[in-house]
Amino acid sequence: MSFSNSIRIPLVLPNVDVFTFGESSLFGYDSSNNCLIVYSLIELNNRNDQLIDHLHLSSSPTSSIRRLILNPDETILALIADKTVYLVYLPQSNSSPSKGSRLCPVNIIPSLPSNSTSIYYFLIDFVWLSSIHIVIVYSKPSSSECHLYKVRPSKPDGIEYLQTFYVGSSSTKERRHSGKPNKRISLDQSSDIVKLDLVKRKQDFELILLFAMKTDGDIFIMEIDQNQLVNNEKRMTSEFVGPICILPSAFDNYGADHSHSSLICLSCLSYPIVIFTRDKCQINECIVLNPSIEQYYLFTIDSICLPINENNQIIKSMIVDKLNSNIYYVYDSSSNIYSIEILWIDQIEEKQKKIPLTNVQHLIKSNDIIQQIGLIQTNNKGQWLAIITKTQINQQQKELILIRPRSLSLTSVTSTPIKSIPLTGTTTSKTSNLSSEFIHRIRKILARDRSLPNKTLTSLSSSTTNVISDSDFERNISKLLTLVSEQYIEKQEDVREELENKQRFLYDFQQTQLIANQELSQKIEQIQQKFQTLNQQYQQELARRKYLSSEVDDLLSVIEQHTPVVSDAEKLMHEQLKRYQIQINSLQEKISLLQQYITRQEPFNENQQQIDKSPMEHISTFVEYYRNQIDQMKKQLQTIDHNK
Repeated sequence: MSFSNSIRIPLVLPNVDVFTFGESSLFGYDSSNNCLIVYSLIELNNRNDQLIDHLHLSSSPTSSIRRLILNPDETILALIADKTVYLVYLPQSNSSPSKGSRLCPVNIIPSLPSNSTSIYYFLIDFVWLSSIHIVIVYSKPSSSECHLYKVRPSKPDGIEYLQTFYVGSSSTKERRHSGKPNKRISLDQSSDIVKLDLVKRKQDFELILLFAMKTDGDIFIMEIDQNQLVNNEKRMTSEFVGPICILPSAFDNYGADHSHSSLICLSCLSYPIVIFTRDKCQINECIVLNPSIEQYYLFTIDSICLPINENNQIIKSMIVDKLNSNIYYVYDSSSNIYSIEILWIDQIEEKQKKIPLTNVQHLIKSNDIIQQIGLIQTNNKGQWLAIITKTQINQQQKELILIRPRSLSLTSVTSTPIKSIPLTGTTTSKTSNLSSEFIHRIRKILARDRSLPNKTLTSLSSSTTNVISDSDFERNISKLLTLVSEQYIEKQEDVREELENKQRFLYDFQQTQLIANQELSQKIEQIQQKFQTLNQQYQQELARRKYLSSEVDDLLSVIEQHTPVVSDAEKLMHEQLKRYQIQINSLQEKISLLQQYITRQEPFNENQQQIDKSPMEHISTFVEYYRNQIDQMKKQLQTIDHNK
């Protein structure tokens, strides 16, 4: 199927094999030069002069890159290799001194420690939980584990490991709340995770539902409180619940081979929608039912088989239309692209019994290999479905195709053509019935301007003064009206196409504004909740400080009550004791000097040696008496100090 308003842009990027689409740009990785190619598509009027920028990396990846994934706010680009992930921090300023001069810092997500000595492991899936939170699944140490990381650009390491979630553990809690009987088949090897996807509940947008599909068809779900991510909580209490029971039982996918399956989620109604491929070309559309806490069911509303079913045809990828949350796009291995629009959303909301079928529209079949599909938005044309193709003969020759399929949400408006005046072969017969009054008025109009040539169809009239016959005049008028009508219809078609483009642009712009308003309301609500939490913490801290202040005041009052008051007499006694101590020290020094003098005297005679020692004995008695008094006073003072 071809589109008249499609745009084809050749991509002269010989060394770029991996692409991803941003909001208005195309990102590619140049494996030869180890740099990023940013192809701006914001203005489609100047397609011959598109802005191509080269972003060099601070460190080059050592392994081949197979996928590129942008975070929600397009500030970090993840380069997915076979075993690791390189995070490139994109510049936020659009102005650079020259093309190719900007250098982007790169961080590598560290490998997890493993008890296994095997080096043969690979990365299974990668999703952005938020703008700075990542969930990764590796084949080692276990392919049933989801690892949560947080990006911290301000820190030197840049990436912080937070937590590991186990998917498929047969705990009692999961068997009780999954709603599915414990039907386990003993296998030699446990099933692996093949796909992750997430969705926010539309009624509150506070809970993130993370889904994990395994190779045996089991689907698990985990609720994540977004406030825990905003509040930077390192440990979350969430865990995976499942496997989820799929109703009706005829659509239960347990036991099927889902190693090549795909899984996407939509949040277009109060019940989130899970869309997964059961086999090569069958798509199941289910709503998530949550009758009680930690109890989930997947109720199948519709099962779709693609209209073009070729041999060995498999679904390669599915993407969600962010502006129209009830539309998603699918492309298969045979280069067919489909637009699938869910029409039963309103009926489910209103709980009607009659539910319309899903509308499947085959958009295009490319003769070349489809490498990537995505959605971009432009300033002048709204949203486009972008397709990157490469030829089978020369795979370095690539082309970007932009198409805008009509959505059923716009059919009631865009499919209504502007009324025109069609002119067919019966115009001549109708003009013969024109009234003479109308012909007379036309003659007067032509007579006002003599510069108009009076063209006749009769070859017999040679004079310009001859009057044109009514039949010839009617024939000329008919041809003139035919020419004017054709030009009018052509202009009318151009105006209709332009109005349709403007209407689609306004619709896309309105959807973009609604989504931005919704995200802004969500951020305001988160800020309000954060403010309320901080206010509660402040009030609690204020009450705690007041309580501590009152406790300190009580303790001080008790201490003051038990502290004796020192009188003036006691203060004088302290000073007197200090003076006594000084006097005693002085007397002791004099006694020691006197004893030294006595011991140094030589005995001149025996009579001199036997002197009367009575004066010295009196002095010693005097000193000993005052020393005892001072010791008693010290003991009294120590008792007083102890009572304080």
